Amino acid sequence: MKVMVSWFSVNDFEGAKKFYGNVLGLKKTFEAQQWAEFAGAEGEESIGVAVNPRAGKEPGATIVLRVEDIERERNRLETAGVKFEGRIEEIPGIVKLATFRDPSGNRLQLAQPLMQS
Repeated sequence: MKVMVSWFSVNDFEGAKKFYGNVLGLKKTFEAQQWAEFAGAEGEESIGVAVNPRAGKEPGATIVLRVEDIERERNRLETAGVKFEGRIEEIPGIVKLATFRDPSGNRLQLAQPLMQS
């Protein structure tokens, strides 16, 4: 597993893009369907912003962990006692996602990218 992105649910998508891009000076590395990612000079992990009504107004970031096989990793974590929120979701051609919480209630997601690099 590798940290891929940490993202925030935002109410003002355009304002958030301006803040992370223009004010903080991060480079926009990806944008699609009310989702955008920004990275620093090294370009490894990203900060994401999304219009996400399912996350509501819950504060804090969602930490996304990149995995090669989301089904296998989900099964491994469930065996270890991790409870997932719903099924694996897929944004066709982009990513598969599975959301869970740490023992303190913080959101995390497994992500299996589907895009060819």
